[in-house]
Amino acid sequence: MRNLILFTSIVSLYFLLTYLDKHYITTSSKIFDFLSKDYPDEIVQGYIESQKKWWWVSYITTFILIGIKIALVTFCLNFLKLLDLPGLENIKFTDLMTLVLTAEFVFIIAGFYKFANFYWIDTDYTLESLQTYYPISLLNYKEYISSEKWIAYPLQLVNFFELFYWGILAWGIQELSGKKISFKKSFVLTTLTYGTGLLFWAGIISFMVLNIQS
Repeated sequence: MRNLILFTSIVSLYFLLTYLDKHYITTSSKIFDFLSKDYPDEIVQGYIESQKKWWWVSYITTFILIGIKIALVTFCLNFLKLLDLPGLENIKFTDLMTLVLTAEFVFIIAGFYKFANFYWIDTDYTLESLQTYYPISLLNYKEYISSEKWIAYPLQLVNFFELFYWGILAWGIQELSGKKISFKKSFVLTTLTYGTGLLFWAGIISFMVLNIQS
């Protein structure tokens, strides 16, 4: 029941972020300005109208992706059982899921941070700048690092919120072990489990981008 409440709260907040983005950030005028440089006005207008007609698809997609993400991260952390460490022998999958759901609020904060940045601070933005921005990450300095598109996602992952997320996961593992494991060791365990899965996922995304480019 606790996990269901957490998941419902997370999805609701992501729905709110989606609503705020579509109505105040990624507006029809911004989309039109971005696409009209490469496509005729009729095609752009048709695209915008289809977006309005199928508005609910983005919400369904958000729900599915969040569910998959939570399940995959919990699956990665579940490998802790194989290490036979003190305090983690009888760790439950549901307890790990509670930890992952709790940590997910970090990225919701990042989403609101991004919205606040473009709604109140950097108001003179384009869709290009919107797409190449992630709060407090190396992605914001991509133009100084590399022009290759495949490197964008790995750079996005190097950010303050991701580090904070790792910290919460490490703290949670320490708590689940009854503090029989130090925070330093639990952070290493987070790296071995979630970190390995994240590296694999980043590799898949980068590989897909490289194939699309070629």
